[in-house]
Amino acid sequence: MSSSRANKPDTQADIELRQCLTGTQKRNFIMVAGAGSGKTTSLVKALATTIEAYGSTLKVSRQRVACITYTEIAAGEIWADVGNNPLIHVSTIHSFLWSITRSFQYDIKAWVLRRISERIDDLTATAAGFGPRVQQRTRDKNQRDIARFEESRGDVELVRAFTYGTGSDYAKGILGHDDIIRMATDFILERPLFRTLIAQQFPFVFVDESQDTQEVVVEALKAAAAQAGGKFCLGFFGDPMQRIYPTGIGPIELEDGWLLINKEENFRCPRTVLAVANAIRRDGDDLVQAGGRMQEIGGVRELVDGTARIFVLPADGRRNERLSAVRGMVARENADIAWVDGHDADYKLLVIVHRMAATRLGFGALYAAMNDKAPGSFRDGFLDATAWPIRPFTSFILPVVEAIEAGDEFAVMSLLRKHCPRLKKDSVSKMGAAELLAALRGGVFHLSEMLAVDSAATVRDVLSHVRDLSLVTLDPRIIAYLDDHGPILEANAAEVDEEEDTTREIAAMDAFLGCSALQFRGYRRYIQQLSPFSTQQGIKGAEFERVLVVLDDEEGTHVQFSYDKYFGVKALSARDDENIRGGKETSVERTRRLFYVCCTRALTDLVVVYFSNDPAVAIRNVRASGIFPDDAVFDEAALG
Repeated sequence: MSSSRANKPDTQADIELRQCLTGTQKRNFIMVAGAGSGKTTSLVKALATTIEAYGSTLKVSRQRVACITYTEIAAGEIWADVGNNPLIHVSTIHSFLWSITRSFQYDIKAWVLRRISERIDDLTATAAGFGPRVQQRTRDKNQRDIARFEESRGDVELVRAFTYGTGSDYAKGILGHDDIIRMATDFILERPLFRTLIAQQFPFVFVDESQDTQEVVVEALKAAAAQAGGKFCLGFFGDPMQRIYPTGIGPIELEDGWLLINKEENFRCPRTVLAVANAIRRDGDDLVQAGGRMQEIGGVRELVDGTARIFVLPADGRRNERLSAVRGMVARENADIAWVDGHDADYKLLVIVHRMAATRLGFGALYAAMNDKAPGSFRDGFLDATAWPIRPFTSFILPVVEAIEAGDEFAVMSLLRKHCPRLKKDSVSKMGAAELLAALRGGVFHLSEMLAVDSAATVRDVLSHVRDLSLVTLDPRIIAYLDDHGPILEANAAEVDEEEDTTREIAAMDAFLGCSALQFRGYRRYIQQLSPFSTQQGIKGAEFERVLVVLDDEEGTHVQFSYDKYFGVKALSARDDENIRGGKETSVERTRRLFYVCCTRALTDLVVVYFSNDPAVAIRNVRASGIFPDDAVFDEAALG
């Protein structure tokens, strides 16, 4: 393996890792690698070491090394780094688990039928607990869902083969992301056969971004390792301080005989930014990162100083004006015009998903629908484009429209083959290939017209179009809302009970389906980082020369994070106090991790702008925190 990463000099952590893999007995391990430490490099080195030491044996035994990543993008990067080696299986956790279970169709059908019964029981129990304030639409939806699951039982019995898609549709034999995790981990934890299968097919399993891996997945893989003993090696690569998503396990407990490997280097951040990162991390765990970004000047390698500043400013209606003033001041102080707007502008603005970015990029109504009075799953799924209402747009509709606009017929057909149920063998034979392809081509071209800049099509219009032409398999929950033409429930209606997720879901879906479909264009630019804005949750692993981090609780509606609580400007909530008593994390811990991830993106210059309703208290507390040196903390007066 000739990857540039594999050939980089070893750190102490890499040496310890090699010993785990090549010792007389394989040893399971957990590598904790801070931001900018070269975690992916260590992962690639582990793959290279394994192939070098065991490649011949793996080939003869028809075994492979499994490398499990968090996203398809990460999988593609690692796959390219290992030279497309056939002895290495790189995939997301969903694809990996499906590869283990997909042959057991009888067991899958039994699990689906059991799952349907569980869902019916849950819905029935929910209905029994409805109080007098629950609206009729909520009650009606509950009964429709029960009836839908009841009806699906007979259809499931007739399914010949189950497949894996982005959303579930049991009646059509499609399992979604959540189903794969739940089903496969059930099989692994309950049946020794599946644990044996993992060890036999993949005697080495490496998990990237382990902090964001679900706890049940970690538990299942640990069970496989425990059963296989020394014939199997399980390794986790991650950093608990960079856990962003609430479903992630965070720190992974060491088992007997396991090795903890701390990778303390930082090769990304300049000296000033690394000092900030270590100060943020100080109250989170014991890892202190060393080193920093180096550059060669006159043949001599030197540590990059860089700059790190924080501005504490009033949270008022002049936010954009103040941000512009901050960038102007930094541009002057650093003699760097890339901080100001214009042809030479080159900085990255990191924000929690909020209205400022959404409004500027043209998806304000979409943001409001998925955040204001919406269920927590909608708000969280909006951050990483995984919420079930928006998946058809992010996985198929927008990509196919972009392919059409680019004139890429091959990409259009590839997307249709992947997502369109009408291209299954049975459908093609019934209609005839030529006629079917003509119908699909017309359908996707009309889809493109519906997202043209002068289109008045709503989200409901677009989803109805793809449903009517069966261009993509929609989640049954979406179909249920498309068929529901009850009275619109305003998302901000007083009767929306904070505890009634179903009522909140109905209100959110009403607003969502009424949005202009064009709003998704701005949203896609946002999540793909094609705009000056990026979500703070979506930039883990990325790096930029100049980073501007905006801390603004008022414009962000996510109760998961609070910079005012983090800096002690705002008191902890009753729920925070309850979590502390229960040994659970609070919004302070979540915010600390998010702040660490943001600040460690900077390769040269870091600017933090903290908008507060009480700037006097905020600046005092920022100074007291010691995260930034006093001479790097500025208030409004510094802007002139």
